[in-house]
Amino acid sequence: MSYPIDDAEQLIANAEAQMPPSTRSRLIAKLRMGRHIDDAATELGITPKQVFSTARILTAFGDQLDFTLTEQRDPALPHGTVTGYNKRCRCPECRSALQQRV
Repeated sequence: MSYPIDDAEQLIANAEAQMPPSTRSRLIAKLRMGRHIDDAATELGITPKQVFSTARILTAFGDQLDFTLTEQRDPALPHGTVTGYNKRCRCPECRSALQQRV
């Protein structure tokens, strides 16, 4: 039996168990069909918090998620602002604006 050699490997293993590749792929597909991340996550039985936590740990998934959210965002919103975030945009720029404010 193989054991993780450090905490990082355990963190990655937990993230992959919590959100397996099939769930991650289905989430990205729903986002590309225009679903909001909150709704898509709920439909898959996960929370948006789990999605973003997993995205921080599994960087390839995080990059894919950020790309998809940026690609699908509403061009009419002011991105990179708390207003954009409050209007339900979760693109990297709007999330960053919220974090800078806190």
